[in-house]
Amino acid sequence: MRRHEKILAAAIVALPLALGLLGAPLTRADTADLNRLPTRFPEIRLSAMLDAETYADIGAWLRDRMPLRAKIRTLEAKFNRGVFRDVDDPAILQGKNGWLYFDPAISLGLRHDFDPADVRAGILRLKQEVEAAGKTFLFAIAPHKETIYPQNLMDRDRRRQEIVRERLESFRELMRREPVDGFIDAWDELEAAAAASPTPLYYPRDTHWSPVGAIEMSRLVVKALAPDMPFNLNPKLGRPRPYTPDLVQYSGLNETEMFPAIEFFRPGVTWKRAGDEMGSRTRTVRFLSRSTRKASPLLAQKLVVITDSYGMAMPHSLRPFFRESTFIMVGSGYTELARRALAAADVVLFIRVERFMYDISYDRPFSTDSVEVLDLLGTLRRKPPAV
Repeated sequence: MRRHEKILAAAIVALPLALGLLGAPLTRADTADLNRLPTRFPEIRLSAMLDAETYADIGAWLRDRMPLRAKIRTLEAKFNRGVFRDVDDPAILQGKNGWLYFDPAISLGLRHDFDPADVRAGILRLKQEVEAAGKTFLFAIAPHKETIYPQNLMDRDRRRQEIVRERLESFRELMRREPVDGFIDAWDELEAAAAASPTPLYYPRDTHWSPVGAIEMSRLVVKALAPDMPFNLNPKLGRPRPYTPDLVQYSGLNETEMFPAIEFFRPGVTWKRAGDEMGSRTRTVRFLSRSTRKASPLLAQKLVVITDSYGMAMPHSLRPFFRESTFIMVGSGYTELARRALAAADVVLFIRVERFMYDISYDRPFSTDSVEVLDLLGTLRRKPPAV
């Protein structure tokens, strides 16, 4: 090949790449299909110019801003599904009967350094922070779909899950032997509900439980505070609406499914949204409820729920039992509404999904979001204004 032919061939190959790199800074990054915020441009220091990690960080920033990145990923995912009948994402596990699972739900439970005593120490630290402010403490770990529905895992993943279950049971045994008042063990109740329910408590192609699954946790919360209060909720099925399960979205596909919207009503109780404030990534939402019948009393306590995405399925089934309830999702803990609600709260409930349990310790009592949560609890000592 002649020299000018080589130059022309190289230009044909390199020009689209160069245009993509030049256009990246001008492209608005959209990583919703990856369920995360776009990568930030790294801080550049002279001492790090020879560090390979610096260039890896720049590469990650560029990849999130490549023109048509999401569309190309979708096309690739459809090709893999159509040709290989596979979801090409290492974080997604193909299950039986069309179910999909989230690999970190298993892999994080296989950490070699897991110590149940670390988890207990982290929970105890949060309890001390809350009770020092004169408030009631509750903490619950939301069981994973892998734990409640292991029968739809492929054989290899089911064997991995069995090891995770052994570690989970070692933690539960420790909490029975050395109980922490306010800790809610939900696994037995969720398993019993799953066995009795004609429909799954978790979305088959999503990481989360449905409102039908979240209601079981709500039942345990109410029972912990008022054992004699009837948990009387009536479900109302709405019109089916399109929904893209998050595991389908993570895979790069935009396939929607139809499922009925479910709303729970407590006889004689009405509610309204009384506050909504956006934080850095998520929202703090406040509700007020009112009882119109003596037969359906409300708990007088003001409830604050500090939670990950799992707890955000619980307002439907928790708010009808409290005069006031505020849900603070991690990522919104710096809102003024969150700080005021926490200051006025009588009960503080923490909800954390199971996979983060294996990263809880005294120094990280809420796993990866511990700095935000501890900072929020620290405002109790600074006494922000009441709601």
